[in-house]
Amino acid sequence: MTLPRTHVALRFGACLALATLSACGADTVQPAAPATPAPLRLDEHANRTTVSATVGTPVVVTLHSTYWSGLTSRTPAALAAAGTPRVAPAHSCAPGAGCGTVELDLRAVRSGSAEITAHRTSCGEARPCVGGAGTYTVTVKIRG
Repeated sequence: MTLPRTHVALRFGACLALATLSACGADTVQPAAPATPAPLRLDEHANRTTVSATVGTPVVVTLHSTYWSGLTSRTPAALAAAGTPRVAPAHSCAPGAGCGTVELDLRAVRSGSAEITAHRTSCGEARPCVGGAGTYTVTVKIRG
């Protein structure tokens, strides 16, 4: 059985279109994996505030005195620490003066509210903290 010329031409055109589409599909860029959100960086300026983050956001807390201790997430089910606080003394001042930083890496792991806390009893060499100066508290509202 012989097909009329118009059918042969249509069949050829359909095959050509299919081959072109298939070849084009091979060059398409696959969607990239979702990027990790930029880190949320907190320091003393964030003390007594509420900040927002999404699940997956890295949170980096840097406190500029080695007198700070107990830096932690009080809600690790929502805001988990990725290790323990790191103390980095600065070598530009006298030993015991508290120069340097205390830093903690965290990650928002589920929706909810989390609290980051730290405390200190000394606010300078031989200077006790008065009032709320010895307390660091930040609330992080995490959305999915």
